[in-house]
Amino acid sequence: MPAKVPFNPEKIRNQKRTIGVIAIALLLLFTVIAFLGWISFIVWVLADLVVAAVANLLLRRVGRSPI
Repeated sequence: MPAKVPFNPEKIRNQKRTIGVIAIALLLLFTVIAFLGWISFIVWVLADLVVAAVANLLLRRVGRSPI
């Protein structure tokens, strides 16, 4: 039987907040770069989708509480 990991909601909340801040910063960065014309509309949409998907997967993984 695996060892029981102590459940710390404050640590999980901080990890989720960090993931969210990084994701929002990347989305804003890609938006500014797209408005400046350095990347095309398609690349901007794809980059935003990738950031959102990765952030979603990380948030789900962090949110799982140990049994």
